[in-house]
Amino acid sequence: MAEERSGEDIVSEYLGQNPHLAQWVESCRGYSETNKQWSARREFILRNMEAFPTIEPGIQSSSLDRLLSLSMVWANNVFLGCRYPQAVMDKIKDMGEGIVVPDVPVRTTRDEIIAKGKKSASSGNNTS
Repeated sequence: MAEERSGEDIVSEYLGQNPHLAQWVESCRGYSETNKQWSARREFILRNMEAFPTIEPGIQSSSLDRLLSLSMVWANNVFLGCRYPQAVMDKIKDMGEGIVVPDVPVRTTRDEIIAKGKKSASSGNNTS
């Protein structure tokens, strides 16, 4: 049976085989990103580079800006629970498919909190 490997292992191996990408992709890291956030976003960037064939590592372009923006949107959604227009959410969901983020924060929406509060209030008023 084949041994399962984490995305981090695969990314590390890929960057080891492509050292010219390693330094470049590290330059894309945000100052305030944790190692966990950066690891996931770095995988997102590397997995989706092929979808932007005009990207050349180290050279600024609108395609690179778009990929980096989408990677931030994806990370904001995963780690902070941010929501975006449905077309954007569909795009980042497709782009992030297959990326496993351990211990993803669980978010509760405002609507879920309100619905739970209404349910509790109505069940508490049923006294005989």
